[in-house]
Amino acid sequence: MLPGQRIFVVESAERLAYEQAMRESDVAKTREELGKLAQRIEKGELRNPEEIGSSVARILSLSRGHRYFRWSLRAGKLQVSEEPVETEKLLEGKYVILTEERDLSPLEAVRAYKELSEVERAFRKLKDVLELRPIYHHNPNRVRAHVFVAALAFLLDRLLEKKLKAANLPFCSEQAWVALRTIHRVEFAFGREKRRGVTAGNHQARQILSALHISGREA
Repeated sequence: MLPGQRIFVVESAERLAYEQAMRESDVAKTREELGKLAQRIEKGELRNPEEIGSSVARILSLSRGHRYFRWSLRAGKLQVSEEPVETEKLLEGKYVILTEERDLSPLEAVRAYKELSEVERAFRKLKDVLELRPIYHHNPNRVRAHVFVAALAFLLDRLLEKKLKAANLPFCSEQAWVALRTIHRVEFAFGREKRRGVTAGNHQARQILSALHISGREA
């Protein structure tokens, strides 16, 4: 640490719950995939050690399984053992803030860090989920309109997140948008008369609409 720098170690119950859930999910996914691979090896579908090693490496890289599993190939059988996760558990729910600001209290440092994280998350969502990039417009007005629509979409996304949280629904906004895509506008003929309607969507979609206080269908 350089002179003048200060370090705060922060424990977060929210981060702890998230990281525990991620670890348990990673372990379960990796265990399942390694089990499937072991069955393929026992059936003789995979025999080449290099192919087996490549398959194991791919599985361990998908869900950070290299943190939790060790493996070996003995007598043509895949041997897998789970590593202790005590060190992982000690680190979960904690993060470190490094600052050179001498006048910041620990609470102010945490608040500033969270604000910065929110800004970074907003830019990631604009670039990835809302697909702000790439921009192929050559007219400056169209570029501004493109960015405006993306920013407006982001505001709606944040509003959706708040509504979901207030309703205690276990969805992030990305999951909610996927669920809402199961709702479709349909048009059908009833005799000579054409009618329009909206499908109900799946169970998650109906929960989300209820949280948003949206009801009724187009007649």
